[in-house]
Amino acid sequence: MQLLAGKTVLVTGAARGLGAAIADACVRHGARVLLTDVLSEELAQTAAGLGKSAACHPLDVADPAAWAEVAGVVRRDFGRLDVLVNNAGLIVGKTLAQSSHADLERGFRVNVMGTFLGLQTFAELHRDSGARSGSVVNVASTRGLIGGAGATTYSATKFGVRGLTKSAAVELGPLGIRVNALCPGPIDSGMSVGDPQFAQADWGAYAAKLPLGRLGRPADIGEAAAWLGSDLSAFVTGVDLPVDGGLTATSYGIELKGSEP
Repeated sequence: MQLLAGKTVLVTGAARGLGAAIADACVRHGARVLLTDVLSEELAQTAAGLGKSAACHPLDVADPAAWAEVAGVVRRDFGRLDVLVNNAGLIVGKTLAQSSHADLERGFRVNVMGTFLGLQTFAELHRDSGARSGSVVNVASTRGLIGGAGATTYSATKFGVRGLTKSAAVELGPLGIRVNALCPGPIDSGMSVGDPQFAQADWGAYAAKLPLGRLGRPADIGEAAAWLGSDLSAFVTGVDLPVDGGLTATSYGIELKGSEP
């Protein structure tokens, strides 16, 4: 079933990882997809691999001028934008004591400011096109739902993404725009298992404690994003959707290798 047939989707942070998986799912579900990222070479390769339904354009999500340029690309090449997936983000794996002002500022610029500018741009494109409906999917995190040690600034930014989501859902609902937060849990991706920041994390032990007994796959997030962008979720707005293997139903945390239970 093609959930997004006839729709145009923009995905930020789409060169690799979850963003690439989201773009892939949207293409498979029938959408035309504009992939964006600051990693221009990887971005072009990823878009080329998705075929003729995918295009790409560089975008620094924290730069208002870059968003204005991408909005121009949407108007020129697509005519309208039905779905925006604000996926671009970064994580700094530090405790409160280890974190610096620069860590916090950088995280908020990308994770929160990027989402904020994306929402503004989507609303502007929506008004210009005269569309009756639209969907924004903000990629937050389970660390924006529950606390956890070792990524303090990241958690703060993802709580911020959820706050933007709630307020935007209320403000943009009368325009026919739905806004939801997708909250990935432990996903086997470059921002978790593949990130040197977390080399000492015992991912196997973590996965074993989850109700579903495994880490998630990027494709799990892609399918969830496609559903939130589709008309099948037409009465869903302002929600936080955990895709976490049951993490938020438990009280478990990740352990270091060799640590005592």
